[in-house]
Amino acid sequence: MPGTTATRTAYRTCPLREATCGLTLTIADDRVTHVRGDREHVFSHGYVCPKRAPFPQLLADPDRLRRPLLRVDGTLREVGWDEAFAAVEAGLAAARAGGPDAVAAYLGNPNVHTMAGGLHVCPLVRALATRNLFSAGTVDQMPKHVSSGYLYGDPNAIPVPDLDRTDLLVLLRANPWESNGSLCTALRG
Repeated sequence: MPGTTATRTAYRTCPLREATCGLTLTIADDRVTHVRGDREHVFSHGYVCPKRAPFPQLLADPDRLRRPLLRVDGTLREVGWDEAFAAVEAGLAAARAGGPDAVAAYLGNPNVHTMAGGLHVCPLVRALATRNLFSAGTVDQMPKHVSSGYLYGDPNAIPVPDLDRTDLLVLLRANPWESNGSLCTALRG
């Protein structure tokens, strides 16, 4: 029927943070038109942080990269994947001429939101053989590891508050209700 828009609903996990909130996407003509929290999601129960609000605009942004870009003579141009990977290989080889630690890897949060991240990141880091590995955790969670190392003798012994049996919890410069509890994930009652 002319003028009719095919609309469907899709359920996804938010790829923007480690809180793994459930999303309900409204899709019309293969474009996300609305995003809200999935009330049936076993973990987030409809909660989503403010980052999900511009999700449709983010996906439809005309400046969003959809194909690899290669800088040639100071100008970016679209290229195919074979040419892009060849440029990466040449650039890494040149950088590694200074030794394996001349290269650093930064792994952002989206790596933990996909199977590809789990399958490809470790082999890539091993192949690079660099000690210079950074992540979103080194930016926003490393102080917690350092303080846990000093306090408890192990940087991975991060205490998780027993929220269900806590009578008084004082938080300074934090809002776990808004963040859905980064490093202290808790179900909302």
